[in-house]
Amino acid sequence: MKYWSCCGVKTTDFSAFLEQPGCSSGRHCWMVKGDKKAVSCRQDWHQTSSQVVVTVYAKNPLPAHSSVKANRTTLEVHIVFEGNKIFQTELDLWGVIEIEKSFVSMVPTKVEITLCKASPGSWARLELPQSLSHARGEQDAANAEEPEAAHEEDSDDSLSWSEEEDEELEMGTQTN
Repeated sequence: MKYWSCCGVKTTDFSAFLEQPGCSSGRHCWMVKGDKKAVSCRQDWHQTSSQVVVTVYAKNPLPAHSSVKANRTTLEVHIVFEGNKIFQTELDLWGVIEIEKSFVSMVPTKVEITLCKASPGSWARLELPQSLSHARGEQDAANAEEPEAAHEEDSDDSLSWSEEEDEELEMGTQTN
């Protein structure tokens, strides 16, 4: 049985499998890939309690060749411009969105992606910090390699001092 996992059309004939047209919702797309020049675009975002709006400032995007894909926690933006220019980004979103209520607006000066939040509230950031658990693992490994005596010397646990030390400091400054 041969099939593309993105569109689910199944066949037992391999030649029929190869002749399947590209799907519009999945990753198997039969468009000819030319030499496209990757460009960067300025991005911005703002939020209300119920939605997040991501704006990509892109002059004259080609809506027929551009796409914005999302699931509940990820946003993929693929914008194609005249002259074989392309902008791509993938964002791991801070919160969960409702895909059915979200929409995209492409105008000559920008692409505006309105994402409806699954639960009202404020997001601290647009994106999740990259691999927090991976970064913690590296810190733990680095700490394990350092000798424990170094930790005791640099410890911030005892930053307070006694009243006697305060008095000594005051006496020392008065005699000078």
